[in-house]
Amino acid sequence: MNNKNCRDNPALLQAEMAKQLNRVAEILRHGISTFDQNDIQILNDLEEISKEFADLEMLVSTYFLNCLLTEYTESSKELSRAVHKMSLKRQQALIVLEKSDPVTPHIQGGTPINAQISSPLLESIFYPGSKLQQGAVLIKADTVLSAGNVLPVTQQIFWDRLFDLNEASAVGLSERCDALILLVAANGTTSFCLEGNLYPFSTA
Repeated sequence: MNNKNCRDNPALLQAEMAKQLNRVAEILRHGISTFDQNDIQILNDLEEISKEFADLEMLVSTYFLNCLLTEYTESSKELSRAVHKMSLKRQQALIVLEKSDPVTPHIQGGTPINAQISSPLLESIFYPGSKLQQGAVLIKADTVLSAGNVLPVTQQIFWDRLFDLNEASAVGLSERCDALILLVAANGTTSFCLEGNLYPFSTA
């Protein structure tokens, strides 16, 4: 299946999720049928299930992110294009989309931009060496309001992993308002944050 078509078409994403769930169910049925035989193959089945669930988590989060973005901006495709390109180039990025709750009381230090959302604009802001690279871009509806914003850092302690500053900032802001925060890490991985939770998603 063409991944781009899958991302852009919710019906295709749903079909792919159903396909992967059926695949997991098939592996589980095989494991159950051979469990009483002490078949060592079950170890391979468990490893495959783990990989399938990881892929499924990425697919499901991508599906819900696509649904969410339409609630925040009509420029979701342009925004997705920017995130995809920055991910390929491993450009770190932190993008805040304001919804109903005002974001400005929780952030500081931003440089006004007030320009229409576009992939080239976002790529230039987060280009390595740019004066605005550090900090977050603030978007409301279809407008990039400001860049270089400093976000509040979460006070949560995460025992299962070590968060970097961008992740801790994304979680911190999302704990205080209904903003949606998109992140691109230095290794190209992408995630989004909502209501204090961080979710991986795929742009590939």
